[in-house]
Amino acid sequence: MRKMMVFLAAILLISGLAFAKKANLLSVEKGELPNDTNNCTMNLSEEKSFSKGGVSLKVEAAKYPEEVCFGEFQPKKGVWDGFDFLRFEYINPGKTPMGLILTVKPQGSDYKSRFDQPLMFAPGKHAIEVELTGACSNNGAAIDWKTKLKQWNINGKLINELYIGNIQLMGADDLEKLNGGGDDKTAKPDAKKEKKTE
Repeated sequence: MRKMMVFLAAILLISGLAFAKKANLLSVEKGELPNDTNNCTMNLSEEKSFSKGGVSLKVEAAKYPEEVCFGEFQPKKGVWDGFDFLRFEYINPGKTPMGLILTVKPQGSDYKSRFDQPLMFAPGKHAIEVELTGACSNNGAAIDWKTKLKQWNINGKLINELYIGNIQLMGADDLEKLNGGGDDKTAKPDAKKEKKTE
């Protein structure tokens, strides 16, 4: 009996390690809202969702177009080391693509040493995947994801309302499994221009 318990514990440990490469930054379906917003209102909406009976984060501005910002200050998941991608689903109900930016600020960073990744929100329902492995700051230096983060947000000019699903950190294997089993089209972020080093 004891050997069986040890065996089962080992299986559970291995299984846990296999799924350890996934973490929610914002669990929208559990009712979490961003703690850092500017020029926009955030509400949980059943109008459009990403699972049956679920909710999405509805982002609206008082007027359009409007420069907005939403994300987390002093995020609960403040160290992103060990994850390869940031991923979330969205619905852009408008007819025009919307360009926004993912900004990630490690503690002590300034404009040059933070991470700014352009994102394109195509009309319809899609997913965005931002590769974190090998990511560089605005000055071209590699981002050390072991450094605790001060803030992350999505910002830019909102031209109509936007619906966002859970925002997750994922390992490459988990992302591959997810994409292999789904029909959603993935909207890749705009390619960041490589900076030459002399």
